Amino acid sequence: MNSLKIAFRRLFRKGEHTVTRIVSLAMGLSFSLLLLAEVFYFYSYDSFYPDADRIYVVHENFKVDKSSDQLRNYSRVSGAIAPGLKAEVPGIELATRLNPLGSSIFYTDDFKRYKASFSLADEYLFDVLPRPVLQGNAKEALKSPMNCMVSSEVAEDMGGDVVGKVIELKEYPGKKVTIAGVFKALPENTNYNYDVLVSMVSIGEFMWDGRENWLGNDRYYACVKLEPGVEPKSLAPAVRKMQEKHQDIEALEETQQGFVLKYSFEPITKIHVANVKDMILVLSIIAAAVLFVSMMNYILLTLSALVNRAKTSAIHKTCGALSQNLLRMIFTETFLLFLISLTGAALIILLLRPLAETQLDHQLVSVLNPTVIWPLLGVITALVVLISYLPGKFFSRIPVATAFRDYRQKRNKWKLALLSLQFIGASFILTVLVIVSLQYDKMKDADHGYRTEGVYYGSTSGMDGRKLSAVLHELRSMPEIELVGMGDGVPTDGASGNNVLSPDGERELFNVADFYFIDENYLSILDIPVIRGQNFSEETAVSHDLLISDKGAEMLLMNNGWTDGVLGKELGVTEHGSTTIRGVFDDFIIRSMASPDTRPAVFFYMSEEKFAERMVNNPSFSFNILVKAHPSAEGGLPEKMAAVFNRVLPHQDAVIKSLQDEQQKSYLSEKGFRNAMMAGNFIILLITVIGLLGYTANEGNRRRKELAIRRISGANLSDILQAFITDLEYIAIPAVLIGLSGAWIITGRWMQNFASKIDLHWGIFAGCSLFFLMLIALIAAVNYTRIANRNPIEALRYE
Repeated sequence: MNSLKIAFRRLFRKGEHTVTRIVSLAMGLSFSLLLLAEVFYFYSYDSFYPDADRIYVVHENFKVDKSSDQLRNYSRVSGAIAPGLKAEVPGIELATRLNPLGSSIFYTDDFKRYKASFSLADEYLFDVLPRPVLQGNAKEALKSPMNCMVSSEVAEDMGGDVVGKVIELKEYPGKKVTIAGVFKALPENTNYNYDVLVSMVSIGEFMWDGRENWLGNDRYYACVKLEPGVEPKSLAPAVRKMQEKHQDIEALEETQQGFVLKYSFEPITKIHVANVKDMILVLSIIAAAVLFVSMMNYILLTLSALVNRAKTSAIHKTCGALSQNLLRMIFTETFLLFLISLTGAALIILLLRPLAETQLDHQLVSVLNPTVIWPLLGVITALVVLISYLPGKFFSRIPVATAFRDYRQKRNKWKLALLSLQFIGASFILTVLVIVSLQYDKMKDADHGYRTEGVYYGSTSGMDGRKLSAVLHELRSMPEIELVGMGDGVPTDGASGNNVLSPDGERELFNVADFYFIDENYLSILDIPVIRGQNFSEETAVSHDLLISDKGAEMLLMNNGWTDGVLGKELGVTEHGSTTIRGVFDDFIIRSMASPDTRPAVFFYMSEEKFAERMVNNPSFSFNILVKAHPSAEGGLPEKMAAVFNRVLPHQDAVIKSLQDEQQKSYLSEKGFRNAMMAGNFIILLITVIGLLGYTANEGNRRRKELAIRRISGANLSDILQAFITDLEYIAIPAVLIGLSGAWIITGRWMQNFASKIDLHWGIFAGCSLFFLMLIALIAAVNYTRIANRNPIEALRYE
């Protein structure tokens, strides 16, 4: 306690740089610890399940032909796989399956509106992936038709007492589901999220029932729990026997030459890490760079302050203090200062919490779990030891004999070494920021192959099919609207998949991104050109006629050996049957350039009358109504469209989206990464500037007599600045080159994730290095000018 009191008294004495050290350390800690917490958070996914080390997610590994030796990995399987594994494969203790219904609006009988993520689940779900059940019997609820379990968060939003209430999903009008229980809500760090679980036996009310399907309809998330001591690889022979029995896999492999279908078991705790491994690397390096620079800056300022305490060291030694006593004293001071800085870092994070949660896409409280906390405590402990030992060792080695003769460090190489390390980190993160910003702008502003400006759309979910024509007529009569069309989806949403068959129907050639049905105006609204053949038209098109992308046409020619093109050819597509190719359109970006779907795309034709007829026959069938605004249209069109939709929607809750805005949203993660880089760059540059100011001030003080003699001898200010700045640039240039090399390696790896990427031109690196070197020279010039303009007599008056 006495040591702490002595340490606290010294903190704010003149020449200790205490405030500067605390500010720079707090900023560095806040940013770097936040990033490191995010990295450790990635490793915490699904670790909250009991026996998580025995839980595995079933993946498909497949290829459809001999065109590639590489197996594709898919995290969904057919409906019968999970129960089949439990029944047929020894070593599997339990198995369960989920089938997502997606995020949906739902209504209660009193017409209140809520939003949740829905999934179908079988009665074994909580045996494999346990969650505390707060009300009801989960097993009974999940095997009873049209029953569901809701999360505690949904129950709280609905008022708490929800068991027995009936809800209706907006996308499935007339389908009433009864709430039979409540489970504790899932934490955010899970691979498969849900708020409402609908019993799997109810699947026929929402979609085609594929529970007994062994091949195709691969949309089920299957999880298994292995018996203790069982290794996943040991299950392969039994899994193969299951495939031979139920899938006739040998016949498939023989008829579809090159076809391979296997199943693998992926540890549930490692799935998310595998998906974000590149992001983990980049975030770790950025956090390490910021932390490293802030630590080096702290050590530089601390050692500079300890030089001025040389006499204190000598007095302690004269009075019998040993080296370990001096080390303990410095450690106590460092621990106290680090504790204050850590508190400041925590306050900074709390102040910026809303911004941080927006960028990270989860609540900060989610990181408060053992997988994150223990590694962070280890990092903090290591930092305290590191920044205490070096200054303490330096302080304890100051010679007693020289300390009373106005001891000053004669050499500055150690300062330059520490400063150069800061320059490496700062130049690295500055260059990475520039490249990330350029890559983000390229993706955001690039031509995606379709029009977004002035395109708006809304879903017909919940709309009476008999009123569709009235809605379309009213939209077409609006002066702001140039064109109205219909389609199942839009490019930013991605597409589901179906397989193109060989002409004899015996082989599956390749998988396509199936956008299902569109009318004759859809491609015109999106400005997607038909480059061969013709677009759909009311006069010539027949329902289920096909348009295929240029990439798909080339694959058809290659696989089928056709030499006369694809137009007019009959083509078989799973789920659709036989269809005729009417045209070929230009390829476009599906989803985003950051995570593009590279499959060829297809559209099928459906007329307005058929859209309306299908809505009437199947009220759950929904699609998008798209409009193209006139170039001269004023603002407010989405609101006017919503008013038209609401006149026929029972709950008057139409949502009209801008395709341009949705495209920008598809790059939110890249934007968040860029913003994180900007914050890190600001912090690291500020810390480097603080360190540079401290170095130049100390160096000017150390060489004040030299400066005075130079001025008296007639040297002008420019000569003095040149001599001092040149010394600094000698270490800055190599340091910047090292930083640029690191940035080139890291950004090169990061950009492998993108289909379209900027060229890492030498000009980017030259510009960043020039900017950074000029910044160093400017800061040094300003500080040295201030020191050089002092009266030289003051420095020599005691000589």
